[in-house]
Amino acid sequence: MRSTKTKSELLCFYLPFFIIVIFGIILRLDQFTQQVLLDDEWHAIHQLLKGHPEKLFLTFGHADFSIPLALLYWLQLNLFGLSETGMRWPMMLAGISTLVAFPLYIRKFFDNKTTLIFSLLLSLSPLLVIYSRTARPYSITLLLSLVAVAAFYKFVSVEKSTWKPGLTYVSCALLSAWLHLITLPMLVAPFIIIGFPLILRRDWKKTRRVIYLGGLLTAGLLILVLPPLLEHPEALVNKLGVHTPELRTLYGALFTWLGVSSTLLMLTGVLLAITGARQSWQRFPIMPSLIAGIGLTLVAILLTQPAWIRNPLTFSRYLLPMIPLLLLLIAVGSSLLSDMLVKKWAKAGSLMFMAVISLGLLLTLYYSPLRQILAKPNSNSLHSLYQMDFRREHNPIIKYQKHYPISPFWQLLASFPPDSIKIAASPFYFETYNWDAARWEQISRQRVLPGYLSGFCLKHRWGEVPDGQGYKFNNMAYAGSPQDMLERKFDLVIYQKPVKVIVDQTEAELGADTKICEKAFRQLYAEPVYEDQWLLVFPLSEKTRTLIQTVMQH
Repeated sequence: MRSTKTKSELLCFYLPFFIIVIFGIILRLDQFTQQVLLDDEWHAIHQLLKGHPEKLFLTFGHADFSIPLALLYWLQLNLFGLSETGMRWPMMLAGISTLVAFPLYIRKFFDNKTTLIFSLLLSLSPLLVIYSRTARPYSITLLLSLVAVAAFYKFVSVEKSTWKPGLTYVSCALLSAWLHLITLPMLVAPFIIIGFPLILRRDWKKTRRVIYLGGLLTAGLLILVLPPLLEHPEALVNKLGVHTPELRTLYGALFTWLGVSSTLLMLTGVLLAITGARQSWQRFPIMPSLIAGIGLTLVAILLTQPAWIRNPLTFSRYLLPMIPLLLLLIAVGSSLLSDMLVKKWAKAGSLMFMAVISLGLLLTLYYSPLRQILAKPNSNSLHSLYQMDFRREHNPIIKYQKHYPISPFWQLLASFPPDSIKIAASPFYFETYNWDAARWEQISRQRVLPGYLSGFCLKHRWGEVPDGQGYKFNNMAYAGSPQDMLERKFDLVIYQKPVKVIVDQTEAELGADTKICEKAFRQLYAEPVYEDQWLLVFPLSEKTRTLIQTVMQH
């Protein structure tokens, strides 16, 4: 009987947990292989294009590129070629691992209901979805740093002299710090929270274990982190003492961490987190280390004043462990609230709680930034437009790009079935505040990818990779090769003419550097099927030309 009950209890947890994890994986994998490489994802590529692999180990770069990721990309590039998916798979693997590892770990200290709520919140977190798909180390460092803290706790707490959790801590901590130095305060926090009390209690046996870990971590850091610091200290120094976070930064970060755009939902999340704070502190052993790590990171931010830190997104990213911490507090608070309702109103309270949870979930999904990010088609879901600030009225990219003119041609394309026309647009700007493709896709409901100009009308353009040489990017096309675009199943190639834009209250001409390319497009391709003051549209087949002309006539 007991065995049956145990199996039943396990089924009641693992079945919904499995469904939630699969749901989270689907969100992360949606259109994953079709995403354009954008913004900071290019930092490592720019290093590889310099052709000095031996120097990757010895600098963090003017635009930090994460040394171990760059080395991995160089290895892939030279062994079997480098694609966008090839750059992003480690982050996806880490993001999916987080969906499994974090809930199963906290289940050791909380009930199944709390664990399942926490698991669902992790799955739905927009920033965790974004970072699982982004060729930057954030989803890996989040996983590694929290696994390291948990391993540290286990290594010190177990009575047996096993080194397995200790080695897990050291390996995870070293790789995390090497991937992104900002995780170092979180990794050091357990030494303060656990190590100092051991000394005060004169528990020399466990103190020695902590000292051993500290020695191994220090030795590893000297090998991995010290060389680039000594070789090119300016790579970090030039980015420090620039900006300071403000009160509005912290307020904006709450929306980012909680993954909402609604003030009501943000406040509800904060209240639930406050409700669950006390029980979380009492039950979760590593909670003090997590809070200390976040506090130390904040102190490091205030002392070093890194560039762009006043931006809520940058601030949120530096303090990324706040996401699982806040979501855990919310899960505990929600569970406590449900227990209170059930205790007071029995079955009616249970139904009421389910109704409240369902309503809250529907509201969260409706107002979630994921709605736009996962819209189909969307090959630019990693665009800063979707993540710079989840509150549209505070998003600087939306404010900046509202000055960009929109050709009526994009609305014309909406007459076709969604995702039925594939477009190569030139010129491409890897810095997305100048790349308006996110709005073009929203309006046209068609897939818009970069058309590279290097080797066509320009010898080389920053933010593009050469044809060949190991680069096997899929979500782009070479505008100077109609055959290449046909092989990649493109239907249209668009040349965006130079436009006047307002930058910091000053008028500037976007596309001035590619003005000479208009002549090259006209010479290479047949008569444009559409032209206005903003763009030229060339069909890649007579079938597409006929389709566009038919729609224009109507």
